[in-house]
This record gives sequence, structure tokens and C-alpha cells, in this order.
Amino acid sequence: MIRKHSIQYILLALLAGNLAFTSCSDSMVEEKLFSQIGDGNLSDIEGARLLTNGIYGYVQYFSYFGGNNWLMNVSSYSDEFFCNWGGTPETGWGGAQNFLNMDAGHAMSETNWNSVYSLITQCNEVITKYGESTEPEIIQYVAEARFWRAFSYDKLYHLFGTVPLVTGSQDIKNGIARASQEEMESFIETELADVEKVLPETYSSTDYGRPTSWAVKATLARYYLNKKDWKKASIYAKEIIDKGGFNLVDYQDIFSKNQNDEVILAINHIAEANHGNKYVALVLEASIRDALGITGVSASNGYGMAVPFFRTFDPDDKRITPYNPATGKGIAVSGIVYKSDGTPVYGTPEEPKSVEEQLSRILTFKWEVQTNIPLGEDASLNVPALRLGEVMLTYAEAENELGHLEEAKTYVDKIRSRAGLENLPANLNMASMRDAILDERGWELYHEGYRREDLVRHGKLLEKVNEKYHYYFGKDMPWKNNNDRILQPIPTNALLLNPLLKQNPGY
Repeated sequence: MIRKHSIQYILLALLAGNLAFTSCSDSMVEEKLFSQIGDGNLSDIEGARLLTNGIYGYVQYFSYFGGNNWLMNVSSYSDEFFCNWGGTPETGWGGAQNFLNMDAGHAMSETNWNSVYSLITQCNEVITKYGESTEPEIIQYVAEARFWRAFSYDKLYHLFGTVPLVTGSQDIKNGIARASQEEMESFIETELADVEKVLPETYSSTDYGRPTSWAVKATLARYYLNKKDWKKASIYAKEIIDKGGFNLVDYQDIFSKNQNDEVILAINHIAEANHGNKYVALVLEASIRDALGITGVSASNGYGMAVPFFRTFDPDDKRITPYNPATGKGIAVSGIVYKSDGTPVYGTPEEPKSVEEQLSRILTFKWEVQTNIPLGEDASLNVPALRLGEVMLTYAEAENELGHLEEAKTYVDKIRSRAGLENLPANLNMASMRDAILDERGWELYHEGYRREDLVRHGKLLEKVNEKYHYYFGKDMPWKNNNDRILQPIPTNALLLNPLLKQNPGY
């Protein structure tokens, strides 16, 4: 058996640097950064374990581990999210993200590129050093690294288009060109298909957060959905639903109870400085925090839900239920909020202002509010990278496109029932069911990083972001018909470092 060490404790051992290695003490809490892998002090198994564990510090970038992160950026690049840091006008730091207006010099373009390629580099270290091993434990570690590498390339592909496929075996001193679409898709698909056969179905709780074969299947279901290979998407999704052992749980429990039955793959967080989930601290605004009696949490006034997207929810939808400061439960903070003395937080008693008027967004505590946390920011709640609710909606979409409308409706209704909503109407045709599923995915999965890809797949990204733009500016987005804006620009620094890398059209 592979030596068990909690991924959460691994996070404690990771320090800043290009490669994250840990020593071989018995306690992961005591392990420190070092780079002597292969110096003769470690067995191959121990070295492979430590090098693989180093991946997980980089994986956190795909969560709300800091203010500038993948989920913030890709969610802003859709209709669901509003980044307040220069959120308007569209030329501001946040506004460029909110309204598809980033250029190659935007910091988030470079942060996305560098952070994900750093993860890929760590994966390549494992694969290059240990890829030829016949030791079963090491084979599994290599499969872990191959999963995260394919997962990362899939993310880059959907945000930037084709990118250089760096695998650790090429001579890239003179640069490396972008892969073709066929090469990109073949690589991702082949890697995932290979590791599906190697990774286990389950781990012990101490290894929670490592990818299982079910995580691979869920990633493939999503991959085939985006390719519009409806049959394969349906097959993978249905296998997870029927045989994976996952269950729908109360909606708020997904984001307040770690290791719940719905999550297929989690990005772990711990209540330690700079290793926690910063979502609530990044959403909060100081006056609202004080009025709600939330203590020991900073207020970055960073982001939340775009107002027009919030208004698409059914008022009875449990997925956007109002936050209750008396219980600390609930999600949305909107409308006029009052202080303990009865005066409004914003505006005057004669002319109170709502949250959305003052902040241009809705505050959303999708992850439960934890008080008195390290640095006022770092909560211990995991971020689901893959979960059953999303897989059910993937299955429903694929089945609808295959002409199986009743089967599609069955699984959308399961999601709606959990949200406290009525079933879909019985008379929907394929086109109206398609729209209903896209809406349901938005309401179910907001702020989890899916929305932009969903809108691109449906050919509606420009349309929906234009609706957001129109709400905030009272006019159409000047580039509402410019398909070049669907992909983000390759960052300037990447172009300067790699002479064979070409910019995306329109930038």
C-alpha cells in the first residue's frame, strides 16, 4: 500500500518556490521544503511520494486560495460574477475581466499561465524521473501526476486555446510552438484514458484529495461534453451516477462539510495562513461584515455575484437563500441591510441604499462563514473540483442532445428538487430543454468555475456577457460580436520567453 499522508497536512509543508519537495519525517506537519530528491538519501518510493506531494501546493490555484486565482478569473469572464477591484469601467483591472476586455499585459493572464505551467512542471518532474518504474506504488504516483497534468492542459486549452504541450522530455531552449487542436485533444484524452486504468476507486480519508478513477471519469465526462461527444459524455456520467457511490447532499453541506458524499474530487484547504479557502474574506465588505456581526474575518471587498445573474434565480431557490446572521447559515446578502441600531448600512434612513446599489454586486457566502480564522482569511473548507450534481447535469445535457428528453428531465428534476423547486414543465422540446439545462447549470454551479465553459459550448458567452455589460453601462458592449474575445490573450511575458509561441487572434 502507498504510505498514507493527509493531503491537508501536505499543505502545511509547502513553502514558496518553483518546486515543492518535502522531507521524509514521519509527520507531514514537521516536514520542510528541500530539494535533495535523488541525492541518494531517499528510496525511489519515498522520493516519488515526496515529489508527487509537491503537486498539491500548486493545485490550490484552481480554488479560492488567494485573491488572484483561477476561479475568480474564469468566473469573472462570464455573466455570473463581478470582480470589484476596478470592476467598472471595463478598462479597470476587474472590469477587464468582467467584460472580456483583458489584454496581453493584464496581470491575470500572466498569473493564470504561470501558475498552471508551474503545476505542469511539477507533474513533469514526477513523470520524467519515475515514469519508467515498474514498482506499483510509483506507477500510481506517476498516474496522479499525469492526471493533474492532463487536467491542467484541459483548463489552459479552454481558456487560451491550444498551448505548448510541455512534457518534460523536449529540448525547449529555442522555444516550443503551440500544439494543434488534434494534438491537444489527443494528448488530454489519451492521458486521462491511461490513468483511469491505474488510479484506485477510493483512498483512505488521510489521502482525501488525491484523484481516483472516478475523478478521471468525471473529468472525461466533462471533456467529452465540451467536445459535444454526447454519447461518451453520457456513458461516463451515467457510470458515475450508477456505480460511483456518490450521493446528493444538502446544497449548503457541499460547501460547509468537508469529505461529504457528493464530492468526487476536492481541492483541500486547512485553517493555516495562506493555505485556507479565502472566498468569504474576499467577498466581504467591511460595513456589511460589522452589521452582520462577523468577527475575525477580513473584508477585501473583492467580488460576488453579478446583479443581473442574481435576478435570474427563483426567489425560493435554496441555492441562493438569504444569509441569516443569527444562525450563520444561508448564502446571499442583498437588498437593504440594517445595523443593530436600526439605521441602514448604506445610504440614509430617509434614502437607504441596497447592497447591489452600493457594491454593484450581491455578496454570496457559498462557502460557510467561519469566524476568527488565520489572517482573517484562511478557512478550512475544501473546494469541490468535481461533484455529483455537476455530473448529473452533464448526463442530462448529453441525453437531451441524444434525443432522450425524458431521461434528461429526470436528472434535472433531481437537482431542482434539492433546490426546493418544482419539476421542469413536461412539454419541453430539445431546444427549450437545452436552454433549461444551461440555466440550471448556472444556478447550481455558480462560482465553481464551470459557467464560462458552459456558455462557450452553447455559443452564448458574448451574448450573456453583453447582458451583464448592458446592466452596468446601459448600452451594448462594443465587442459584443467579436469572437476573438472568447479566448484570453497569451501573456506578453510568455511570448517574449518563447519565440515560437504565437498570440491569439485579435490581440
